Amino acid sequence: MKIEIAIATDNGKNLTKEHFGSAKKYLIYDFNLETGDINFLKEKENLTPEEKIHGDPEKASAVSEILKNVTVLINLVFGPNILRMKKKFVIIVSRIKEIAIVLEKLKLKKEIIKQNLNNSEKEIIYLTK
Repeated sequence: MKIEIAIATDNGKNLTKEHFGSAKKYLIYDFNLETGDINFLKEKENLTPEEKIHGDPEKASAVSEILKNVTVLINLVFGPNILRMKKKFVIIVSRIKEIAIVLEKLKLKKEIIKQNLNNSEKEIIYLTK
């Protein structure tokens, strides 16, 4: 089974230090949950509007729309909209900044990702060194 994952970044090498929805762009990867293979698909610029208020539901909706084919969201930091986002996406909070290392460690989480795919309230997964 293949899914798409989105990594929040500003520079293409590290996860953004900002909330997921405030990243300059998202790197989209294809992740095969059977083999563990991960392949880069595309880069999407984050053109969503600025938040009107902290935890703005319109911001969550806009980010969800540009990432509508994605299953997993990965970043260092998520804001209050994490509660809305985890209804639709599997959320991974990483303690690792470097995207290359994140992708390697992600392979170790494929079973827990599979378990969360069909849950209406998905658990937050943590990625550590």
